[in-house]
Amino acid sequence: MRHLILMVFVVIFPALVVADAPAPVKVFILAGQSNMEGKGAVNTLEYLGEDPEYGHLLADIQKDGEWIVRDDVFIDYLGRSGPLTVGFGSNPGPHGPRIGPELAIGTVLGDAFDEKILLIKTAWGGKDVAKDFLPPSMGGPGEFYTKMMENVDRVLADIGSVVPGYKDEGYEICGFIWFQGWNDMVDKDKTAAYAERFTAFIDDIRKRWKVDNLPVVIGELGSGGFKASGKVADFRAAQAEVAAVERFRGNVKFAHTSPYWDWNADQLYRDDVWKKEDERHKFYRIASDRPYHYLGSGKIYYLMGWAMGHGMKELLGMDGLPPRCSTGGEFYRFAHRVVHVPELVQQNIKGAHGGFAVDRIADGGDGSTWFCLKGVGLVQIDPDLTRMKVVGGDEAIVNANVHNTCILRQGNKRLLVLPSDEAQKIYIVDDKGKVMRTFPNPYGDDGGAFRVCDIEVVEGLMFAANGYADNIIFIADPFEAKTEQPDTGVWAPMSFGGRGTAHGKFGTAHGITAVPGTDVFTIADRANARLESYTREGRYIGGIQFEAGTMPCDVDYAGNLAVVGCLKGAGGSTPAPIHLLQDGNIVATLKLQEDLGLEGWTHVHNAAIRVLDRPGYLGIPRVMIIASGWNPGRIAILEQVIGLLETLHYWFIQPLFDPGRSAQVFEDELEQHESADTHQNLSHKHRESCDDGQHIERIGRSQDRGHH
Repeated sequence: MRHLILMVFVVIFPALVVADAPAPVKVFILAGQSNMEGKGAVNTLEYLGEDPEYGHLLADIQKDGEWIVRDDVFIDYLGRSGPLTVGFGSNPGPHGPRIGPELAIGTVLGDAFDEKILLIKTAWGGKDVAKDFLPPSMGGPGEFYTKMMENVDRVLADIGSVVPGYKDEGYEICGFIWFQGWNDMVDKDKTAAYAERFTAFIDDIRKRWKVDNLPVVIGELGSGGFKASGKVADFRAAQAEVAAVERFRGNVKFAHTSPYWDWNADQLYRDDVWKKEDERHKFYRIASDRPYHYLGSGKIYYLMGWAMGHGMKELLGMDGLPPRCSTGGEFYRFAHRVVHVPELVQQNIKGAHGGFAVDRIADGGDGSTWFCLKGVGLVQIDPDLTRMKVVGGDEAIVNANVHNTCILRQGNKRLLVLPSDEAQKIYIVDDKGKVMRTFPNPYGDDGGAFRVCDIEVVEGLMFAANGYADNIIFIADPFEAKTEQPDTGVWAPMSFGGRGTAHGKFGTAHGITAVPGTDVFTIADRANARLESYTREGRYIGGIQFEAGTMPCDVDYAGNLAVVGCLKGAGGSTPAPIHLLQDGNIVATLKLQEDLGLEGWTHVHNAAIRVLDRPGYLGIPRVMIIASGWNPGRIAILEQVIGLLETLHYWFIQPLFDPGRSAQVFEDELEQHESADTHQNLSHKHRESCDDGQHIERIGRSQDRGHH
C-alpha cells in the first residue's frame, strides 16, 4: 500500500511542480524617437477624464486622486526602471514629469495577461531609419539600431534588477512596438525609401531575437490629426505600406493614432494662448509642447498608447481595439467628436435656441457652418468641423434670440439671414455680423405676432415661417427695401399657409429648408409630425409622416441623405432622437443621451449634415452631423464611424442597388398632387404697405402661442 501511495505521489508531484512554477516574464520592446520617449506632461493627464467618450479610461491609472503604481507591469527606460506608473516619459521638463505611450501600453497589456509584464523602452529624439536606425541588411547597423540592441541585451541579462521576485523563470519576447517617423518624414527621399527600409528592419530584429513572426505594431505618425496633408500624409502611406506586406499579414499592425488629436489644445496653440501671460494657464492645463510633440498632451499620449496596446493584443489573438461608443444604424453609425469651443460660447451655450446654416461648397461657399447664439452673436465652425470661432456682430443680433440661420449670397459676398422670434424681426447681416437690412413684423408693430421660426431663400425668394404664431409663410425679395429706408426690407404681397392639418396648413411650421439644386423647399411641421415639400410657387408636392407624437424641428440635406432633429420622439418620448434618412427612408436613429452618454440631450432642436470632402478611411467620405439641443442648450459634432463593415458596404454592397431618388427625397410625382385639396397655391394679397390692416384680416390673425 505504501508503494502505491509513493507511486501516486511520484506521478502527481511533477505535475504540481509544473502547475506552480512561475510563468516566464512577457517582454515587450518599445522603440522610436522623441514621441516614444514621451513629451506628455503628467499635469495635463487629468484632462483625459473630461472626454465624453474616453474619460472613463482615467480610472485605469488614477484612484482617489493618486496615480496608480502597478505591481504586475515593470519598465526599464535607458536605465530608469521600476513598477509602471506616470513619469517614464522624457526627463522632466518645465512642467514636471512626463509620459509617453508606455503608460497606456503597459496598462492595456497588464490587464490582458496574468503573467508579469516587462516593458523595455529604447528611444532617442531626432532619429531616422535612413541612418540612425538603419538595419544591418540595408547597409547598417545604424548607431541607434546598435544602441537599441545593446539596451535590450543589458536588461534581459539582469531581469531581476527590474522585475521584483524574479527567480530565473525565464522570459518570452512577445512583441515590438515602434513609434517614430518625423525625421524621415521631413525628407521626401527618406519617405520614398521608408517602406523598404523598415520592412528590412522588421526582418532583421526578428532574426536578431530569434522570434519568427514577432508581432510588430507600427504607431501612425498622427500629428495634426486627420487634417494632416502633404509630407505627413505621404509618410503615413509609407507606414501603411509596411503593414500591407504579404508576409506581414496577421503579425504586423498599423495602429492609427491620428483620431486622438485634441482639437481644443490645437486651437489654443494656434491662438498663441500659451504665449499670453494672463491666459497661458488655459493651454498648460491641457497641453505643454508643440504640435510635433503632440502638443505635450498627456491625454493624446495616453490614447495613442491605448491604441497601440490594443493593436498588440489583436496580433496576439486577443480582442483588439474596442469599438467606438456610437449610435445609429447598421451602416450609418456616429460617434461624438470633441472640438474646440471658445470660452464665450461655453458660457452662453445653455441658452442655445437656434439652428445651423452650411455654406456649401457646391453653392460657391467654403464649407463652414454658421449659427447665432444669444450673448455671443455669430459663431463659425471651420469646414473640417474641428473648431468654433466667435465672430460676434452688432448689438441687435448679440442680444436677440435667433431661432435659425440661412446663408444668402450677393455675388461673391456671403450674407446670413437671422430670424428672431423674440425680436419679431429678420436680420440680414454680413459675415462679420453687421446688420445690413431688417425685415420688420409683416403685420406692423401693432398687428399680429410675428414669431418667426425659420427662413429660407429659394431661387431669389425668401420664405419666412411664422411657426410660433399663425403658421403663415411670408415671402419677400431679400434684396428689396423701402425707398426711403434702404436698411428696411419690404414684404411681398403674397403668402400661404395657416394653422391646420390639411396639406398647406401647419400645426407648427418650425423649420424650412431648400432642397439643393431645385426650386423646392421642405417645411418641418412639428405639431403634425411630418415633413412637407412645396415648390417655389407654394404648391404641395409630397411629404413624410412620422409616428404620432414625433416632433420634427427641421430637416437638412446632403445628396440623397437628409437629417431630421426632433424635439420629441415617437409617442412624445424623450430623450429625443435625430433621424437620418436615405432616399426618403429612415436608415439610422441617433440617440445622443442614451447611446453616447451625452448629458442634457433631452430635446434636439436642429441638426445639419455635411459630407466631408476630405476622404475618410479607405477613401470613404465621412458623413458628419452638427446637432443643437434645447433646454438646456447643447451643441455636438457627430462623425460617422468608418470600419470594416462600412467599407464593405460602401465599396461592394451599396453599388449593387439603385440609389433611387436624388436629393429631392420628399418629392412625389407632381401628377399625384394636382387636386385642389392636396396643394396650396400662393395667396396673392396685394397691399400698399407692410402694415396694411386689410391684409391682416384676409390672411387671418392668431394669438401668440407658447413656444420653444
